[in-house]
Amino acid sequence: MALWSPRFKQWTPVLLVVVVLFTVGISGHLIVSPPTFNTDLGDFAPESDSRTSHDRIHEFFPNEARPLFIHVTADDGGNVLSIEHLQTMDEHLHHMENESMKRQDAVAVWTTAPGIVQLALDEEGNSTDLHSVQEWTEILDALFDDDTECTLTTDDQLLSAARYVSSALLHSELNIDASCSYLKDGTGDGAPVAASTLWVLEINPELDEEERKLIQDQFRSEFSALSESSDLNYGVASLDLISFDIDQGTFDNLALLVVLALVVVVVLLAIAFRSLNDVAFPLIGLSFALIWTYGVLNALGVRFTALEVAVAPLVLGLGIDYAIHLQRAFAAIRKEVEDPAEAWLRACARLSVPLSLAVVTTVAAFLANIISPLPPLATFGYALAFGVVCAFASSTVVVGALHVVRNKLSPTHNAVAITMPSLVNTIVGVQQKQQVMVLLAAILISGVSIVGVASLETDFDLADFVDPEMEIMQVRDDMDSSYDSAAWKLIYILFEPADGQTSIPGDGLMIDELRGLHKDLETNHYVVGTDDSPASPSYEGPYVLLRDAILRNTTLGEVHNLQIYAGDVYVKNTSLGCDLAPVFAALSSNTSVADVLSGETWAQRITQTVHLENGEIKYFRNEVRVEASTSDQSNTVISSIEEKIGTKGLSGTLRNNLDGHAELHVTGDLVILQTVLEGLNASQIKSTAISLSVSFLVLLVLTRRVVPALAVLLPVALASLWVAGSMFVLSLKWNVLTVMVTALTLGIGIDYSIHMWRRIEVELARRDTHWEALRAALSTTGVALIMSALTTAFGFLVLMFSPMPVIQDFGLITAVTVFFSLMLALLLLPVLIELSARNQEEVIEELEPIVFEG
Repeated sequence: MALWSPRFKQWTPVLLVVVVLFTVGISGHLIVSPPTFNTDLGDFAPESDSRTSHDRIHEFFPNEARPLFIHVTADDGGNVLSIEHLQTMDEHLHHMENESMKRQDAVAVWTTAPGIVQLALDEEGNSTDLHSVQEWTEILDALFDDDTECTLTTDDQLLSAARYVSSALLHSELNIDASCSYLKDGTGDGAPVAASTLWVLEINPELDEEERKLIQDQFRSEFSALSESSDLNYGVASLDLISFDIDQGTFDNLALLVVLALVVVVVLLAIAFRSLNDVAFPLIGLSFALIWTYGVLNALGVRFTALEVAVAPLVLGLGIDYAIHLQRAFAAIRKEVEDPAEAWLRACARLSVPLSLAVVTTVAAFLANIISPLPPLATFGYALAFGVVCAFASSTVVVGALHVVRNKLSPTHNAVAITMPSLVNTIVGVQQKQQVMVLLAAILISGVSIVGVASLETDFDLADFVDPEMEIMQVRDDMDSSYDSAAWKLIYILFEPADGQTSIPGDGLMIDELRGLHKDLETNHYVVGTDDSPASPSYEGPYVLLRDAILRNTTLGEVHNLQIYAGDVYVKNTSLGCDLAPVFAALSSNTSVADVLSGETWAQRITQTVHLENGEIKYFRNEVRVEASTSDQSNTVISSIEEKIGTKGLSGTLRNNLDGHAELHVTGDLVILQTVLEGLNASQIKSTAISLSVSFLVLLVLTRRVVPALAVLLPVALASLWVAGSMFVLSLKWNVLTVMVTALTLGIGIDYSIHMWRRIEVELARRDTHWEALRAALSTTGVALIMSALTTAFGFLVLMFSPMPVIQDFGLITAVTVFFSLMLALLLLPVLIELSARNQEEVIEELEPIVFEG
């Protein structure tokens, strides 16, 4: 390497000019075309049979509904259903309808309190205008007969709507006593009382994703203005808005974290080197590395998510490690070599093995995530790997070139390196006297960690990327506490023709099985509308469509040999059979109102749930509203539905009974969420296994002996286990970032272990005893590891300042990763090396007499 020093010195100015020009160019591209961040549940969804089926069948139906939830309360905390407030809401509803028209009719379906009341008045109250009403008694008189009782039966056509309204659209403490008293004996004001009501605006699913998010944000602004100008308050929330807020705040969050991380690097470098050059040059080099990382990825059109926020602190934290080691070696060699170019190249040569192997293993640990079934996690993996390569290149080439050019202009003298003699002596003392205790402590902590790891849960929620103090999160919390079924989610149960068939038979068997599915949903308490008796699951599908149609028009049932008995649909004369296709065909041309809440027609409902081709049934779609606010609840909901549907081989289940009739698929956002969780677990296991394998192979090639390779790798493996165990102690869960912590621990830990092992090996060749070699290794490489670990750990702790909970958790656990990796490299690794060397000496001593006699 020293032979190249004249050329290195000659070309450093040119090299720096090229680097600066490239950095300026890529910076310009970042400024002109800054990266956009897109964080949506669909972005994390891996490929699966469920998703493939969903996409294939949904080509024939409207896209999945995207509900926008509006939580309406009165400023004084009073009854939001008073006539005055209903009339105010109606005015606001008309205003928002006009806003929707300006935006390509962005809202496809309106389900609102004033809209429901006005629709009822239009249908049953001679089209009375809500604004002409003075009291609730006028509404009740227009809609109901005298002596009406407040009861619902299973064959009541309004049962399903009533259950949905009471559980999802009105406050859980709804009081209708006054309304019931008035209907019964004409006394009281008849006004229902509720502290809040929920509007559900179903955004046109055909809109482009980004356009849909932007329109919802504009609606949020409109509702905010209405709140300011009236005595009502509108809180707005949706999954799209959560995703929008994540994307909008991610860039600012990234900028904040980069600045904080750079400040931390400057402070710690100043403490470590006490030299302006030794602080400024790594800072410049790592800043270049960050620009290269984000700039190149952005130029390549990589789709960024909120995960990429963590790339900057990670690259800075790992890159500063390389700079510290190289600058300490450079300072030591400068005492013997005057030429800075030669000194820098000799420093690179001295550290070439540990640094290059550390980079290889770290990059391998990150690249292991490329096999992840989750696209954002794979992107995060190669972004980190590329960032590490950039950091390594800048630390070796750019920082070195800066030192050479600076010394050309005027010679400088490096500050005296920190040695920490007291700490070194303490560590050596522990190694000499407490080897057994070190080993026992490692075994004990590992055992406890195994117990903790077994108790860890996996979780994924887009809300984890949002500041809990943001308005949308407050609205979500208010909704959760106000409604029995707040912010429900959708599950789809899709039917398609059986293999070899071109249509789904609409016969008596299908009626029986659809009724059975309805009964299964009726007993599933995670389905909206099933908590009260009589239960009525809230979903849209062919069965409820038939039931509602026959309840409204018994002639329809008679014509097609169908009837309602105890609230359920049956074939009237089984000997005649039935064919559902003509029923659905008749309803598909019926434009009268079918949904008393949204005002949708029969034709619109058919479009959403049945697809006909050439007069035959091609596909069924059941859209089920379920309550699931956590990953555990999502898993329970999906499992319960899948259990009821069963398999073709399980007798008595829906799939078994419909074998040869139809194929069934359970899909939707909750199913996607489950595949994400499964993908997280798979990613964690695969990335850890690959990282361990690569690390062991690298060490085996380096040491050429199995036992020393295992001795160097064991502390790293234990660090991964301890970190996972500490997650349980810190009440953390596996998520899209923390699943990387074991592979990250291997990447960081192997760096520390290789540096320490390599230095001990070098010092053993120079010193008389193992303990002298250990003391020398700790005074040089050990202190360098401590300084680099401090900068890395504090760089990761900067993530704690992120408003995103998932980033905060990652920052905390990665700092713990650095601590464990350092501690085991300094305390456990020397013990294992000493025991390995002692064992080798004993083997040689045992073999010597045998060799002598021979």
